[in-house]
Amino acid sequence: MQYVSSRNSATKADFETVVLSGVAEDGGLYMPSAPPEFSAQEIANWSMLTYDELAFRVIKPFVGQTIPEEDLKQLLKDAYSEFDHRTIAPLQQVDRNEWVLELFHGPTRSSKDFSAQLQVRFVEYFLAKRKRRALIVGATNGDTGLAAIEAFKNSQSSVVVAFFPESGSPDEQIMRLHASDHPNLYRFAVNGSFDDCQMIVSKLFRNWQSNYTAVSFNSSNWVNVMAQLVFYFYATLQLSGGQRTIGFSVPASSFSEVYAGYIAQKMGLPITQMIVATNRNDALHQLFLKNHYSRIKSDRSLSPAMDLSVFSNLERLLWELYGKDSVAVSKLMEEFEENGEMVIDNKLWLQARMIIDSYSVSDEETLAEIKSMHHDTGYIIDPHTATGVLAARLYRRSMVAPMVTLGEVSPIKSAILLAKLGIVPIPKVTPVQSSCSLRLYRINPDDVGTINQVLSSI
Repeated sequence: MQYVSSRNSATKADFETVVLSGVAEDGGLYMPSAPPEFSAQEIANWSMLTYDELAFRVIKPFVGQTIPEEDLKQLLKDAYSEFDHRTIAPLQQVDRNEWVLELFHGPTRSSKDFSAQLQVRFVEYFLAKRKRRALIVGATNGDTGLAAIEAFKNSQSSVVVAFFPESGSPDEQIMRLHASDHPNLYRFAVNGSFDDCQMIVSKLFRNWQSNYTAVSFNSSNWVNVMAQLVFYFYATLQLSGGQRTIGFSVPASSFSEVYAGYIAQKMGLPITQMIVATNRNDALHQLFLKNHYSRIKSDRSLSPAMDLSVFSNLERLLWELYGKDSVAVSKLMEEFEENGEMVIDNKLWLQARMIIDSYSVSDEETLAEIKSMHHDTGYIIDPHTATGVLAARLYRRSMVAPMVTLGEVSPIKSAILLAKLGIVPIPKVTPVQSSCSLRLYRINPDDVGTINQVLSSI
């Protein structure tokens, strides 16, 4: 499998190079030049496979010859051994032909564990081969960074560098990011938004000065998308054996899950609808509703993982829509980075709308959905899942095709809110202890000097 940059088709890379990277040297994202396509019968034959066996079938073509088959099977088996449910991603029925795919049974109780646990094993594998060390760098407003910190905590060849907004994220998440500590962790608390953190990371990768290999733990790294592809194959096989049409609703904590579903359809899954569920930070909803995408200041909501407006994986969808035209994509992204706005060619926007719908869910609607779900079914969902479930119910195109919402965050993480709603007992709050404040730096978004000074000292 060969990979190219979304902004320059002349840039070529193999899977090993893609894993040990953040973005391509030109600032683009790595894309598989020709994703695999599976026949309906081939997919149907996978119905009885375990999760790691299914992941091997889906992921193997993207890996190519860079990892021997037996090594790849063991890496996948090890990655999913960290999850505490025997099916890895169980399905929960919440209404007539409506389901939640529970993706929160990993070590940090969020869907980000799937990519983090897979990424650490690929990174360690290739670093050992190269006899190199790496900086694992990314922006987070909670779950992504905590999953990466947990995954790489015992790494002997990697240092984790996490940028997170000092405010704007849940207090408990911030406390955990402050308290997270191991010898190879450096944290930057940014006086700004999550989007500011993303911009810092983007600039770092474009002007990398460290002698270490730079690897992104954000969804810009292809491993994240690849891990999420398996979600769609697993749910489709469980509910329809791969033979019936199916729809998915995705709470927009990143765009990688939406893009993964879009590509999964091209690979052979009978996906007929993708619903992008946003909270009041509705940049993606405005894109699919009005063909206008803009970088806006995000407000704090009940679903904080979705409090952002810059979605890096949108570039991957653009690359697909524009027929892999890297020149057109590069121009679009340069204009967006300069002006903070984007309009897609109308014919291509309509093409995307053939499969993608969207809906913006208010905090009031989120609370109502959590309460009604518990009242009607006894099932407890967190605010992120609630946005997806409500959007799925309101905007599903077919009552015959199963509709699956990606449950990306465990309700355990919203225990205080759920207690206020009378759904769970008042949680016994255990203070998050910080063992030390070493390697924790408070910076402004433009504090390049401090960032470079710290990275050069590692």
